[in-house]
Amino acid sequence: MPAPYPLTAQQIALRHYKIQIDFDAELRATDPRYAQFEVDADEARRFRDGFAGKLSDNDLHELVGDRIEYARLAGNTDAIRGTDKWRALGQALCVASYEAMEREYERGEGDFTGKPAHPLLADAVEFILPEEGPSFKEIVDEEAKRRARGKNGKPLPDRTAKKYRDAAAEFAIFRGSEIASTVKAIEGKKWLEAMQDAEVTSNRTIRGKFQNVRTILNWGRQNDPESFMPSGNTLNGIKTPDYSVTPSYLRAFTLDEAALVLSATRKESKPLFRWIPWLCAYSGMRVSEAAQLRKEDFFESGGRWFWKVTTVGGRTLKTGSSERRIPVHGALIDEGFMVFVNEAESGRLFRGETKDVVSIQPRISTWVRSLIPFSRRPDLSPNHGWRHLFEDLCSRDEVPEDARNYITGRATGKSQGLYGRSEVMLPGLLKAIEKIRPLEL
Repeated sequence: MPAPYPLTAQQIALRHYKIQIDFDAELRATDPRYAQFEVDADEARRFRDGFAGKLSDNDLHELVGDRIEYARLAGNTDAIRGTDKWRALGQALCVASYEAMEREYERGEGDFTGKPAHPLLADAVEFILPEEGPSFKEIVDEEAKRRARGKNGKPLPDRTAKKYRDAAAEFAIFRGSEIASTVKAIEGKKWLEAMQDAEVTSNRTIRGKFQNVRTILNWGRQNDPESFMPSGNTLNGIKTPDYSVTPSYLRAFTLDEAALVLSATRKESKPLFRWIPWLCAYSGMRVSEAAQLRKEDFFESGGRWFWKVTTVGGRTLKTGSSERRIPVHGALIDEGFMVFVNEAESGRLFRGETKDVVSIQPRISTWVRSLIPFSRRPDLSPNHGWRHLFEDLCSRDEVPEDARNYITGRATGKSQGLYGRSEVMLPGLLKAIEKIRPLEL
């Protein structure tokens, strides 16, 4: 069947290119940490080999196959894998990503004047979008401004805003338009089905993406109820996919697995592998939180060490309740962790080899999976599994629930979570965490 909304390979590639460089500009304007990341030369080389025709169909599918599939499900192409048309579209998308990475590199050097050099993009006829109504991005931007207003405003966290923008960008690609006011219910339904049929993303993630887009449309109506979807949010009422939740105990490390990983850290020289598993095992903190720790976060009180999980210095946390102070468990002290902290340079404890800010979570996950392969424990969460295990250790050793919730930064919804939390509570927290018996290695 011919594509109902056909676009040329050039137009599809140009659209992907513009989305990538617009997103790059947005991150540079909102998150100062982003520009510290370097362009991945190996990844750029793969895209270059892709449009040069050096990659097999299998390699090309691995690199851009999902983007081709989205374009097909959106009705923009009828290209089928194994055909010349499919391969040409794959090469065009490689051009788009390679050129976008060129712009990222140039911008990292302070040059914002770069234009596509490859003729496929330089000579492309742009995909024209209607100019009526706000785009998804504009609605998210307006909501972020609204929340930040006022003396005691509660800003929309950058990470949360990015989550909404990412989902909307995917939906915009699928439907061929970024204009939010023109969304039809059938487009939302087909997007859900297309994501499920692609079998790339879990139903839980698909449901979250759809709900994010629906929320954006609700914000648009709240901003302008007379003109923006006056008859109501067109995505309301569409049933989202059901999904089964993996039981917590399957996602958690077992005691044997925890012992295996913690023992393996003793052979590591890189601080992130040596210490982050220990920190998470004895505090239940998220790997993303541990990755942001600085030497200055550690302090003494009453002759014992504690550390702050804080947003100071432009750091981000999942929720407001995630800001807390945690006692250093005796097992960490016996292992020599505080010697490492005291000898470390000021600033971030866990840095990259060539730059301070690195993506810790995938590195930790990959490292853990080298010890506990996916084939052996598919349900294990290599990062979040420590949090599940810590909860179980607290239950085993009868750590009070209020102390457990505070130490893990878990929101309870109870009013007492809004009171106190001064230095007066530190001895009690220390007493609570020392109830946890050290793991046997």
